[in-house]
This record gives sequence, C-alpha cells and structure tokens, in this order.
Amino acid sequence: MDIKKLQKQLGLRLKELRLAKGFKQEDLEDYGFSYRYYGKLERGDVNPTLETLFRLSEIFEISLADLFAFMEKEVPLSENGQAVAIKIGQILKQNDGSRIRKLKIFLDDIL
Repeated sequence: MDIKKLQKQLGLRLKELRLAKGFKQEDLEDYGFSYRYYGKLERGDVNPTLETLFRLSEIFEISLADLFAFMEKEVPLSENGQAVAIKIGQILKQNDGSRIRKLKIFLDDIL
C-alpha cells in the first residue's frame, strides 16, 4: 500500500471516529487541533506524526491498533462504502428505534 492511499484510508477512519463521537471538525480545537489541520488529516492531505496519532487515539478512546483496524480487512472499503458505514453508525448511535427499524427493513430488502 502506498503512503497516499494509507493517508486517505486513515483520513476516512478518523472521520468515522469523529462522527461516531458526534464531533464536528471544529470540536477538535478543544483538544489542540486546528480544524483546518484536522480537515487535512481527514482528507489524507498530510502525514501525521506518531504523537498526533497517539493524541487522536486518546481523544477517540481507542488503541493505536484500532486506529489502523482498516488495514486488517482483506478488501478495503471504497469511499462510498466508508460513507455508508459512517451513516449506519450515526443512525445506530442515535438509538432512534424508528430509524433503526427502517434501516433494517431497507437492508433486509436489498440483501
């Protein structure tokens, strides 16, 4: 895997984690990250340091290994696949029974 692809995949993972916490990019400023820099991380435009990765794992309350969990998958998700996973995660996190039932019906119908 080349470094640019790794940065893009890490960026998608960071976005997934941020949205799961219910944060906006601007909320990361409370943890010492400029929202502009954090946006670059999510877009895969910068190569974060080990210190940055460690701080992000603490913010999102996961291990460094979990931060890179996407690398363990045999077939990495496309950007669209990641977007769908993020949306589903958001619906589940909201714990809205009605929306979860609708999602289940939709998934049962297409699968």
